[in-house]
Amino acid sequence: MRLNSGREALLVARYQDVKLVLSDARFSRAAFAGTPLFARTAESLPLITTDAPEHSRRRGAVAHAFTARQVKRLRPMVEELVAEQIAAVAAGPRPADLVGGFTVPFTMRVMCRILGVPETEMSRFKPWVDPMMSIGRFPAEAVAAGHREMHDYFTDLVDGIQAALDEGRAVPGLIAEMLSPRKEERRLSRTEVITLSAGLFVAGYETTSNEMAAAVYELLRHPELLRRLRERPGDIEPVIEEVLRFLCGNGSGGVPHVATADVALSGGVVVPTGEVVVPIPDAANHDPDVFDEPRRLLPDRPDNPHVAFGFGPHYCLGAELARLEMRSGVSALFTAFPAMRLAVPEEDLSWRTDMFVRGLWELPVTW
Repeated sequence: MRLNSGREALLVARYQDVKLVLSDARFSRAAFAGTPLFARTAESLPLITTDAPEHSRRRGAVAHAFTARQVKRLRPMVEELVAEQIAAVAAGPRPADLVGGFTVPFTMRVMCRILGVPETEMSRFKPWVDPMMSIGRFPAEAVAAGHREMHDYFTDLVDGIQAALDEGRAVPGLIAEMLSPRKEERRLSRTEVITLSAGLFVAGYETTSNEMAAAVYELLRHPELLRRLRERPGDIEPVIEEVLRFLCGNGSGGVPHVATADVALSGGVVVPTGEVVVPIPDAANHDPDVFDEPRRLLPDRPDNPHVAFGFGPHYCLGAELARLEMRSGVSALFTAFPAMRLAVPEEDLSWRTDMFVRGLWELPVTW
């Protein structure tokens, strides 16, 4: 394939090769000198575009907030927010847009609570984030404005929290923890705290909200799965895992890497030193050598080692949180609205094209 910069790159689609590129230190993200494959600047992606030891140091500063044990502690908060957003949908008009009325505000509120971002500010973010996540959908001026507004907002927020901490006031949230780490090895610079705070906020709501809306859409298209969840609510876990495998969420394909040595892929292909390689996790999740009938939604797969959250050192930091949000949100929606159905013909749905995270702009439903 040819990148926007004009440079040629090798696409990697086989499951084992994708895992190799994502986990082998001979493939470097930091060595890629071009811009990311969407409208984010490399500076605004402090984790995705870096290698060890810088990546490990930054990730280590925030990883404690997203461990399986910590996510288990977050469950009551997540379920409380699910219930509140369900009540808001029920009290609103029909048809209801589940993207604007449920998946976005629910996941954004979760990230506000975790980071310590005021929920009263939520209406400001999406108009900034949408241009930042585009692949040519928005003009350069809108992209630049989104970056500027987002950076300025989180700069003011971080500085305000720092001032409060300096006055001896207790401030809840991960931003305050980053500014006053319990362990010295977790200490970050002010610039790193600002970019990590904004980056975690965007990643935390943008991906999960779109995946959740797409999951609801897929389940509405598969009534046999909905009947199964009503009869056996405990099956939500394999259903969500299969939906994650089945859906293609990455609109740009993958993250560019540069080979720092000659590396042999399966089938005898050798990637020469200096070659740009783009691994495609969505293609890996549909590799027939690993997944039988990969184009079918089959929650009863005996094994489902999908790479929807990546693999290796860049495995999604918020994977366990995203799983909790999707299981809780999807279960609660179909429990509260057992007769839920699309309110428009499928062909009238508006899909997020030319965006880094695929999904639906709106999901109109009624019940």
